[in-house]
Amino acid sequence: MGAKVSIGDFAVMTSLSRKALRHYHDIGILEPAHIDVHTGYRFYDTSQVDHAHIIRRFRALGMSIPDIKALLSADDAAARTDIITTHLAQMEEQLQQTRDTVGALRELLSPVRTPAHVEVRHEPALAVWSIGATIDTSEIDSWFGATLTTLRDAVATAEGAPTAVVPGGLYERALFLESRGRATLFVPAPQSAVPPDGVRAEVLPKAEFAVLTHPGGHDGIDRSYAALGIYANEHLISDQGPIREHYLGSTLATPTAFTATEICWPIFSTTPPP
Repeated sequence: MGAKVSIGDFAVMTSLSRKALRHYHDIGILEPAHIDVHTGYRFYDTSQVDHAHIIRRFRALGMSIPDIKALLSADDAAARTDIITTHLAQMEEQLQQTRDTVGALRELLSPVRTPAHVEVRHEPALAVWSIGATIDTSEIDSWFGATLTTLRDAVATAEGAPTAVVPGGLYERALFLESRGRATLFVPAPQSAVPPDGVRAEVLPKAEFAVLTHPGGHDGIDRSYAALGIYANEHLISDQGPIREHYLGSTLATPTAFTATEICWPIFSTTPPP
């Protein structure tokens, strides 16, 4: 044991305010060495200084109170290392999120630019296997992954299944307007095969689109949507049909790991199909 010091001196020694010291006392992670029964004054021991520094440093680094409690109560080095390593991983993830946010904000400082290449494309009628649902936009990521995996499994077990497919999606305008609407994922139908339960066989009608390829996954795809929409409305005649997407670079083994997304904005026919 060291020497007993007043809460004022202990605050100076540890850079913890009186309010913080009282709070840490109340929640049981830094209790005073002695409390005067007559005055209620708190006194600390100089041996508690390192303990207080650990709390202050880790709180400054964003560690939660329960994790700090677990860290201080851990008896072996392995347990302490595991807590610190977990927190470090969380900090690194938050740092990457901050970097991504900063990059996105910097991009927003520039106006949406005219895309380098927009293709006007006639899509012929296409026989597909599809799964559709009416969903909220908050559900779309989880629905997308589960549905695409279901379609992959259906195609993979079909007789004469192709070794590679380009899955796609159809998104009704209500999803954008009301944050709830119809979404459909599809894959080209295997020849001479019957879809399993829960998968629908249908034919997508022929249509004309303005097409822009967005590289990578869906990060930043809102800017590509904006650029394509501006082009379609300024240079073509926009149709109000569903937006179509094609997911390029995926495989049957990894259907959600695509390398680019073709965004297909429906337009009214401008030229006769080839």
